[in-house]
Amino acid sequence: MSQTRAYAAFAEDKPLAPFSFERRQPRPDDVSIEILYCGVCHSDLHFAYNDWGMTRYPIVPGHEIVGRVTAVGDAVSHFKEGDLVGVGCMVDSCRDCQPCREGVEQYCENGFTMTYGSDDRHTTAA
Repeated sequence: MSQTRAYAAFAEDKPLAPFSFERRQPRPDDVSIEILYCGVCHSDLHFAYNDWGMTRYPIVPGHEIVGRVTAVGDAVSHFKEGDLVGVGCMVDSCRDCQPCREGVEQYCENGFTMTYGSDDRHTTAA
């Protein structure tokens, strides 16, 4: 596990504030990155303000990420340490259903994982 620092919204009517949390250990198909830049767009603000009524706090908004790869899992073949990478609004899917196999993970039949506001399919809640 690694300790991570960020700015999070803790309630819809509060400003962002410092926040620390633990990230799970990287899996064989994961890429770890050092975040260098992060954009905040209108959907990030809607989530922070709970405009859509589905925000679970605390939430760390920002999903247009640019970073440098710091580690790759044993099953990763397209990236290497030191590569400059971008991360969009989706970070995971089952990769097994028909839409995933066809390259349209946004239609994953088992649910995709968003950069924020989604459960991580590889973590169990305590």
